[in-house]
Amino acid sequence: MAENKYKQEIENILSRLKTAGVKDVEQEAADVSTRYKMLVDEWRVPASEATRTVVQAMLKKHGIETKYWQTGGTAPVTTVDQVHSDNEWLSLRAKIVQIWENRSDKVARTGLIGDSTGVIKFTIFAKNEDIIPSDFAEGNSYLFENVVSSVWNGQFSVKGNKNSTITPCDTVEASRKTETITGVITTIGTGSGLIKRCPECNRALVKGACGEHGKVEGRFDLRIKAVFSPFGGNDLIDLIIGTEATEALTGLSVATAKDMAMEALDTQVIDDKFRKELVGRYYEVTGAMLQKDSMLVESIKPATVSTAKTLADAMEEIKIKGGN
Repeated sequence: MAENKYKQEIENILSRLKTAGVKDVEQEAADVSTRYKMLVDEWRVPASEATRTVVQAMLKKHGIETKYWQTGGTAPVTTVDQVHSDNEWLSLRAKIVQIWENRSDKVARTGLIGDSTGVIKFTIFAKNEDIIPSDFAEGNSYLFENVVSSVWNGQFSVKGNKNSTITPCDTVEASRKTETITGVITTIGTGSGLIKRCPECNRALVKGACGEHGKVEGRFDLRIKAVFSPFGGNDLIDLIIGTEATEALTGLSVATAKDMAMEALDTQVIDDKFRKELVGRYYEVTGAMLQKDSMLVESIKPATVSTAKTLADAMEEIKIKGGN
């Protein structure tokens, strides 16, 4: 039972040792298992620290410089679905699925990357922005080497650091598991409606400026950022609704929205229209869960109230959760 309990962690350590140059690494499986289980079960050492300790001990045993993982070495390439340990050095081949608006001076870039096994949040801090390639943009694929995993509220992410490198690679297809939920839109968030995006990196502009490319002549786009209350659930979900899904839901094209904004001399007219028409209504939403509390919407359509939940029950649920 104990062997199976830590099978993934032990295989991860053996993989690291093999990449670091340990020969016949399979012969070390029993020793690695004993060391790891003793640290975790008897000494109550956190899993990430136990992994680090065992790796360093085994490298020392084989006469390999233990600072390999801090300088000069390259962490093994893994897949998104295998990122389930905190503070783990790893490499990923992934496509940039989405670059988010940056709301902190300490962050150079953050968003989502993905491969055939799933998607994961990434963050590159401003102090390490020199590792970001000039063509870093949504839809492009890169080899992210020597990034470090992190976990917060049960959600895993990866972070770039001074030892990380990001280089273009062959196209990676990002796969996202989709699901369908039904519920009520309770709020239309800021940043919805008619926006402008940077023509270079596709980031949404803030006051006419891109965080990477400065003042640019942006291109118009439509999106909705909504708060959604799913039936039968206790948590609110942030919906990110892109151009195509927004146009299909509202019947409003980018061109028409632009004309409306020009006539009103204010882009807020589109945001107001979405809020008036969408809040408090029921929808069936299909998309990919990016984190446990956010979804990238692929399609959204009006839905009748579920037979399992009356209109009164649904509206009361919104009030309890603090919706409008």
